[in-house]
Amino acid sequence: MLIKNGRVIDPKSGFNEIADIYIEKGKIKEISKKINLEDENVIDAKGLIVGPGLVDIHVHFREPGQTHKETIETGSNAAAAGGFTSVVAMANTKPIIDNVETLNYVNEIMKKQKLKFILQLQ
Repeated sequence: MLIKNGRVIDPKSGFNEIADIYIEKGKIKEISKKINLEDENVIDAKGLIVGPGLVDIHVHFREPGQTHKETIETGSNAAAAGGFTSVVAMANTKPIIDNVETLNYVNEIMKKQKLKFILQLQ
């Protein structure tokens, strides 16, 4: 995969420039001002920011029990759309996630989402 023309921001190294990123087998192989490679999968990131995924350490996905407020799916979709790749979900649901059955129920839903989940048990 080749991501071209995005503003690449890496807070750890301080890199903050318009650049291309070449990714092979899920790993970044090269970041450079201009990468000239033939690749079937090219993403034009002009006008976009390319950086590490964000982590929200306090989310309330109200499933089970309060799905009229938010579900795991709607909450994770919103988080992913905002650049988050991981979330820590609170267990203050109704019923509270305090037994194996409820935990398994929530974990099965979480496995189908786009994000990495961590469940903060009370």
